[in-house]
Amino acid sequence: MGVGVRAMGLSGAFTAIADDPSAGYWNPAGLVQVEQPEIMGMFGSYFNDKDRNLYLAFHYPLENDIHLALSTNNLFYTDIPGGDENQFSGSVAIPVEFVKEKKLLLGVSFTYFLADLGNGNGLAQGRGVDLGLLFRNPFKDDTEIRAGLVLSNISSTARFDNTGVEQNIPPILTAGLAYWLDKYTLVCADAPWTLSDDPILSNENIRVRAGLEHWFFDGRFGLRAGFISFLTLPGDFSIGASYKTTDWSIDYAFMNHSDRLGNSHRLGATYTFNATGRGRPEPKPFMVQSLVGDEKIYLKWEIPEGSQADGYLIYLKSDEDKDFRRGKQEPLLTKYCLLRGAKNGVRYHLIVRSLVNGQEKYSCNEWVTTPRPVSEDAKKYYDQGVSFYNEQKFSASLYSARKAEELDPNNYDIKNLIRKLETTHHEGLVSEEDKK
Repeated sequence: MGVGVRAMGLSGAFTAIADDPSAGYWNPAGLVQVEQPEIMGMFGSYFNDKDRNLYLAFHYPLENDIHLALSTNNLFYTDIPGGDENQFSGSVAIPVEFVKEKKLLLGVSFTYFLADLGNGNGLAQGRGVDLGLLFRNPFKDDTEIRAGLVLSNISSTARFDNTGVEQNIPPILTAGLAYWLDKYTLVCADAPWTLSDDPILSNENIRVRAGLEHWFFDGRFGLRAGFISFLTLPGDFSIGASYKTTDWSIDYAFMNHSDRLGNSHRLGATYTFNATGRGRPEPKPFMVQSLVGDEKIYLKWEIPEGSQADGYLIYLKSDEDKDFRRGKQEPLLTKYCLLRGAKNGVRYHLIVRSLVNGQEKYSCNEWVTTPRPVSEDAKKYYDQGVSFYNEQKFSASLYSARKAEELDPNNYDIKNLIRKLETTHHEGLVSEEDKK
């Protein structure tokens, strides 16, 4: 039947999204994307209330970026006395270490299944394992593509107690893609492939799920629609809506089935614990100033308004190096940094990463710069400015420094001299406001 109201508003095309506690069902690797403890509940009424569904999931992040989730999924048949199905699942997910910036995620779910067939027909019980991968690649301008791959029902069986028959459940391989056109709009599609040669499938082993979603009012109100194909029924469309605040959300999904099966409704809510940063923009650094000097590189960056980071780390490597290394060993609490000891004439690649809850979360785009002394054209005016400054002839010094800046506008040493001349206490390039 599928779980998660947002996921089912997209007709279950959630394999490459998987960014809430229901990821344990769709793609357990996606649990890494849930940064805070979250609890999710869902009530479903299907086929004109012939079936009722209760789903509850809880996610909790541990140290070292290990994410755990527990869920229970209970389905009740109102027209079969005593008939119900129950699934109890545990999931764990981690980022793959050898892929940088947590672009590749890995997760696994373990499920125990217990059903009462009703009308005195006994019980059925079974177990299963799902394995999921999720690859994320963000681009500039808030666009992003994600690809998911999940193998469900690995070595899964169901045993019927009244007959003693044990039946193998065929595995399903699901590939999913999701693309964010911007931070509020996404399109997604899944292709579940049942790995079975059962003639009942009639060469329809592969089916389709697809969805479209857009958020309004700065991401508070969302609308979505989806399409899902079935083996023995015509495909159906779904629609859904959400409203969310910093720490909670309410979701609704609707599907109208063909062949007089009736309507299906889902209503759910999610609560995020310690959600101080939820609903804010991601604190992804972006470079607003890069200056070079004699064996120096100066960086200054910003993060989106309304976002918050605990600190920042600087990584750099030259064209001669194979790997990035930290430019400063300790995290920075400021949004600027002066790196000394760089080799003049050598290209350096630089990345600024923000820290959230003590973990490296977001990176700016790679920046390339080459340190060098003041250019020859500007050096004469720069040397004059330094000489006048030492003689406390500040007006003459500022005039010479400004002439040097016109000829070499991106030089740190020239900018630093001007800053000294323009500030009362002559404390260098960093303004008093930045120091606060």
